[in-house]
Amino acid sequence: MNVNQTPIYNAANLAMFMVNVSHLLLPLFRPTGPNFSVNNLKAHFRGRKYLTETLKLLLQLPKPIVIDQIFANIVRIGSINRL
Repeated sequence: MNVNQTPIYNAANLAMFMVNVSHLLLPLFRPTGPNFSVNNLKAHFRGRKYLTETLKLLLQLPKPIVIDQIFANIVRIGSINRL
């Protein structure tokens, strides 16, 4: 197996960056859900990505209230701790 220094360095820096970002974002979600975890954070942003990509496929966008309800349902699918 061929291992170079630069890819390992980049991967380690990316991992540390993601830890720092998650520690900054978690307190924003904790007031509504005290058990909100990193897995819930991942599910939240993955659900947001799925929703935006799905909305791009629609010919006509639904009302914003419907979009919020769909987003809440999509996020619940992958979340670990219920809010």
